[in-house]
Formats: sequence, structure tokens, C-alpha cells
Amino acid sequence: MEYSVIDTIAATAAAADATPAESRQVFRVPLAARLLSPVGVILLILVTVLMIALAAFAFTTQWPLGLFIMACAGFMGALTGYVWRDLQGKWGLRAVLDTNAVTLDLPASRSLIHRPPAQSIPYSDIAGIDARFEAYGSLGMEMIQRAYVLHRKGDEPIFLFEERALATAIASLMFAEIVAELAARAGVTLRELGTVEGKGGRLGVWGTHAPDWAAPALPRERAMRLWGHAAATGSAVISMTILVSLLMQYFRKG
Repeated sequence: MEYSVIDTIAATAAAADATPAESRQVFRVPLAARLLSPVGVILLILVTVLMIALAAFAFTTQWPLGLFIMACAGFMGALTGYVWRDLQGKWGLRAVLDTNAVTLDLPASRSLIHRPPAQSIPYSDIAGIDARFEAYGSLGMEMIQRAYVLHRKGDEPIFLFEERALATAIASLMFAEIVAELAARAGVTLRELGTVEGKGGRLGVWGTHAPDWAAPALPRERAMRLWGHAAATGSAVISMTILVSLLMQYFRKG
């Protein structure tokens, strides 16, 4: 599975090399992906407010139930903040590639694992681009991401983008083409660093920690096990979603 993704990315890079570069190209996260985040934020806010109201009512009759509902409301509020950060990253990210220059507007929230600062850098500073796959495990589940980092001449590396949910049916590869185009215009080679393993924290949302960029790639056997685990996790999540939907429809009819 890992190598099928690599083949797809390699094909995209080869196509970028073979196609004459346009004079100007503007990249933004696709509109559908951008609109999904505000919808999620609105729904989570509504659910959080509803749970707070239910907790207030429960406190008047059964305070232990009120405490439980309030704890759930706190969890939903924290999740709302997580999705809000994703929204900021998707709406603020923009790359403009001209014939002889590139401007990268990279918001601080462009990654849900890494904590990169916002950046706007000149094209002439690009010295190279690296890419790697990152595995994060939590509570028996596994997720795989692909991270890209840009090296500036005489400066610290800059985190660019991340593809999420690899090895699943909802995998994102929206950045592969723009990174290949950027590398082609900068005259640098996209260097593949293999697969590394980080800390997934709690559900891959809180307490996550990305490995250092100097971390060596995992052995092939270990990497393949993690990819297989991530694929199984994706299938389980989709199956659970379908099961919950069916149960809701069943009880609604009942």
C-alpha cells in the first residue's frame, strides 16, 4: 500500500516535469474540502451548546448525570477547537507559482500534528524539498500521513503540507501535484525519506508528537505492518459509521 501511494506521487512528479510550466499557477485547498470544516464546526458548536443545556437541566434532578453530560460537553468543545484549527489551515493556505518566483502563504494551522509557524517566503530561498510518511498509533488504531518540508538556503526547514488518512478510502493526495510542480520550477529533486513513527497521543487529536526530521526510516517490515494496520483502522471506522447509521434508522422507524 505504501508503494502504490509512492508510485502515484512519482507519476505526478514525472508528468509535471514533462509538461511545460504555466506562467502563473495559483493553488488553494479544493473548495469542497474547505467547506467541510465550517460545516463540522457549526454542527459541533450546536451539539456542545445542546449538551451544556442538557447538563444544566440534569443538575436539577440527578447531579451525577449532569456531571457526566458536562464532561461530554467539554470533550465536544475541545473537538470543536480541533476542527476550527483545521478550518483556519485550509482557508488560509495559498501558493502562487509564477515563472521566476513563488509565494507561499502557509498558515500555522496547516498541520494537525506538527506545529509550524506561519510563513511567506521568496522563491529564491528554496534549496530542496523532502517528503516522508508518518505513522501515528493510538488506542489500537493507526493512521498514516505524508508530510512535506522545504529547505531554505542557510535557514531552518519549513513545514509545507500534509496528506492525511493514507491507506484508507478517504486518503488525501491534494498536495502531490503542487509539490511536484514547485520542485520542478525550483530545479530541485523531491527527496523521499521513507516511513517514520510518531506518538499518536489520544485518538490522534491530543498529545500527538511528530518525530524529528533527522529520524531514520523504519525497516520495510515494520513500515508495511503499520500500513496494513492503518488500512484496517480505516475499514473499521467506515464499518462503524455505516453500522451507527443503520442503527439510527432502525430505532427511528421503531
